[in-house]
Amino acid sequence: MTFGEKIQKLRKEAGLSQEELSYQLGVSRQAISKWERDKGYPETEKIVRMSRIFHVTLDYLLNEEQESEQALESGEQGFYVSRETADGFLLYQKHKFLRIAIAAGILVESLALSFMSSDISMLLFMLLVIAGIVLLFSVKLDDNPYRKLWKEPLLFDQEVKAELNTAYAEKKKTLQLFHLTGIALIALGFLFFPLIVPAEFVLLDNIALAAGMLAAGIGTFLCIYMSGLIRAFRLLVMNENVQRKKG
Repeated sequence: MTFGEKIQKLRKEAGLSQEELSYQLGVSRQAISKWERDKGYPETEKIVRMSRIFHVTLDYLLNEEQESEQALESGEQGFYVSRETADGFLLYQKHKFLRIAIAAGILVESLALSFMSSDISMLLFMLLVIAGIVLLFSVKLDDNPYRKLWKEPLLFDQEVKAELNTAYAEKKKTLQLFHLTGIALIALGFLFFPLIVPAEFVLLDNIALAAGMLAAGIGTFLCIYMSGLIRAFRLLVMNENVQRKKG
């Protein structure tokens, strides 16, 4: 695949027109058209910026690659995933779910302040809620250059597939352990902490409820973040989304 073919492919996957990409790079639409037709080559600065826009490595953009030989020989239809695309997808999902998890954790933990009666605590509560909402909207407004991976069967070279399987096998138990820890903390926060102190001890009861919300917030963060990483790996390793549609 040539440099121009890669740029055109990545641009379309990101849902960008030539005009939109040219605006982000500070060049003319004609320049983008020339690059995609391999009639010209951008400056190094523009290549670096494109690697950030499309969440791929410079090696992927600059080194020509061959698509999966086995897929081509068998006539199998689907979206070819290179090592660089897989790494970029996993990194994108990691950053995305990290922000979602932090936002959700903040929103849950902010409930701890609702048990305090002071004006300062209420002000902090509102600030935390606003921060959580802003974080969630920032995720929603992000361009996702990997939409196509969720919609089509995925094709890999054997070596890339083996590396992904190994990486998932090494991380699977750790991800699942933290996920279960998150579930346990949520259960403790919402079900156990409220029962520790009798209701007549108002101050201590409020402290226990606040501590419960803090634990639940940490648990929420772990659950969302770990489940996001597991889901991303499963898409690549098992092509889970497509298999579910077939079923």
